[in-house]
Amino acid sequence: MKIFHITPYGPATAGIYEACHDMAYADSVAGHEVYYVDKGHTKNGVQEYAPIGTVDDRGGFKLVTSDPKDLDKADIIVAHTMPPNEWISRNQVPIVFIVHGRPLYSFRLENNSTEGVVSYTYINELARWPRIKKMIYFWPEFRPFWGTFPDDKHAVLKYPFIDQVRFSPEGEKHVMSEKDRGKFNIFICDSWREDVDMFEIVNGAIQAARDNQGKGLKFHIYAVETKDGKIRPCWDLLFVALEKLGAKGEICGRMLNMEQVYRTMDAVLTPHRIITRVTAEALSCGIPVIASEGCDVAQFTCDPHDPFSVSKAITQFIDSDQEQNRKNALEEAKHFHTDVYNKEMTRIYHSVVIRKK
Repeated sequence: MKIFHITPYGPATAGIYEACHDMAYADSVAGHEVYYVDKGHTKNGVQEYAPIGTVDDRGGFKLVTSDPKDLDKADIIVAHTMPPNEWISRNQVPIVFIVHGRPLYSFRLENNSTEGVVSYTYINELARWPRIKKMIYFWPEFRPFWGTFPDDKHAVLKYPFIDQVRFSPEGEKHVMSEKDRGKFNIFICDSWREDVDMFEIVNGAIQAARDNQGKGLKFHIYAVETKDGKIRPCWDLLFVALEKLGAKGEICGRMLNMEQVYRTMDAVLTPHRIITRVTAEALSCGIPVIASEGCDVAQFTCDPHDPFSVSKAITQFIDSDQEQNRKNALEEAKHFHTDVYNKEMTRIYHSVVIRKK
């Protein structure tokens, strides 16, 4: 089966591209012919594309950008973002759409926008296109919130696939300064979005630092959003609070080589209940996860809105068997193997191709 994935090209800069890369990798392992087309990025009103033939060969898989004209040869188009009409109007290749955005994020983006963003409405409109055969998303928890889709368009995958050649316990490690390193290094690195930012979970980290003074806690916070290259004062207040408690580690924006960073950490702290890429990548590197109640792959859970609950979970982690934590993390990471993912995804592909015929 010839499968073409479409999304903006962005190695190490966009979660949607990283997910696309890994899904294409899984399709290749399943024996499909896999191709990739760059949707491009808009810069100063102009659409810019990676040159055709650009290679991303990180980890265990090489992804090469193809000519959009080759979409005519596809059996299935996997659209992580919708391609321009001129790319698909000359063929009748069936499309499956990957719903990467969370429903509340999509809703708030539209509801709070003054610039005509129609994210939530647009996704629901796509679900009604006859050309789009399935709306695929990764989180069964969101099934009620996507209940606005037609019943026959839902396709839910419980677990994502992660490139576990790249994300593994073995390999290079990020070099951390002695000033930033602690006895227990806890990593916060989820993207900041309209539905979930890091405010409450960072306050939980501050409470944990108060409750565990002298135990060597350090919190390292990546993907920090800035304005004109500067951290906003409201966030600086929280980082200063961590520093006064001796618990501030590295504070960074988006970074490359995240697998190297995971390997230097002792745990990941996330406000999410769903299995985000951060959760799955960390577990694949053997790093235990402290997550929201209801996350069934996390070893430690809390109410992320309650700083005392977050502190309690972090304290439980500190007092636990660290070697066993890493073994448990790798056990959970088995959910992200290709055989688990491909069993479900191949079933979806076959249903689409059979319907096409």
